[in-house]
Amino acid sequence: MDAFIGKRICQARKAKSLTQEDLAELSGLSVSAISRIETGRNSTSLKTLSHLCDILDVSLNYLLYDVLTEQPAVQNPVAVDILALLEEMDENQQQFVLDFVKLFVNSRLK
Repeated sequence: MDAFIGKRICQARKAKSLTQEDLAELSGLSVSAISRIETGRNSTSLKTLSHLCDILDVSLNYLLYDVLTEQPAVQNPVAVDILALLEEMDENQQQFVLDFVKLFVNSRLK
């Protein structure tokens, strides 16, 4: 569970173009603490998670959604892989992929 949350924190940090050093400075945590949280080697308090969410402009739901649900929202393993890749992209890259998929689907329908 900690590794999953850490991965989400890392993705959100990268989406904001922040380094671990930047996040450490903004959060008041050490760089090594940020690293341990992102790799899942350390747990952190809900208060710290909430503070990181504020800095990263993400919700606790974003960090915890898949951890708290019993069934993943997507069951198809290929779709899960696609979603994981999309989560690593910034918004512009995601939009590019969406536009490409729409073009692909529309060309197949003709």
